[in-house]
Parts: sequence; C-alpha cells; structure tokens
Amino acid sequence: MTSRFTIAVHILSLLDLNKGESKTSEELALSVNTNPVVIRKILGALKKAGFIQIQMGQGGGASLSLESDKITLKDIYQVFEEKLFVLHPNKPNAKCICGKNIQPILSEVFSETEQVLVNELSHKTIYQISSEILKRAK
Repeated sequence: MTSRFTIAVHILSLLDLNKGESKTSEELALSVNTNPVVIRKILGALKKAGFIQIQMGQGGGASLSLESDKITLKDIYQVFEEKLFVLHPNKPNAKCICGKNIQPILSEVFSETEQVLVNELSHKTIYQISSEILKRAK
C-alpha cells in the first residue's frame, strides 16, 4: 500500500481551495511536503482520469477540470487501485490445515471489507474535504 491516494486527495483539495489558479508541482509539493517528482507522477494519473488539466510553460500548472462536488473519493481511490490488504506472496504450507485454508478465507474477508470502504468513499467528495479544511482553518 502506498500514499498515492492520500496525496491525490491533498492535491485535488488544494486545487479546489485555489479555484481559478493553477498550481505547479513545486507549489503542490511544498503543501504535501514531498518531492515534486512524486507530485508529477500523481498529477499524470489525475490528468489521465480527467480530474485535472495541466497548462505547460510559464504561468502554467495544474487546475481542476471538473467541479469538486463531482469528484468522489471512490473515483480517486479507483485511479490508484491500491489495496488495503494483500496476501503474503509466498504460498502457505498446503499440508498444514491453516496454511491450506487461510488465503481463500482472507481473500473473502478482504474483498468484503474493501467493498464497505469503497461504498463509504462514494459518499465523500473533494468539495466536502475542502469545505471541512476551510471550516477547521477558522
């Protein structure tokens, strides 16, 4: 699991808070406190998904291409296809009762749990996140 989802939400929220103003990867990186290269990779995925537009050259940068109330956290989560839980890469011992049965059982549990998460994320938007940021900033 990586933090790409979290960084993407941060970026989109900051762009929403600065409507009408493009932000460079360097400016976004300062807010996230990471390297601009990391930001540029995430911006590429967000652009491909249609959430942002990027203007190249002097005075350029990233800006939202959709209204923030139309971008759900589920939409962002699905861009990065991050999994909350992953099985151990080595196959367990098939001669052991636990080793033989644990991975299929955990796969079912993980799938059900992730579905609950995705359902919850579908009810939250970037607009709600940026609104909460403004409320807490007072």
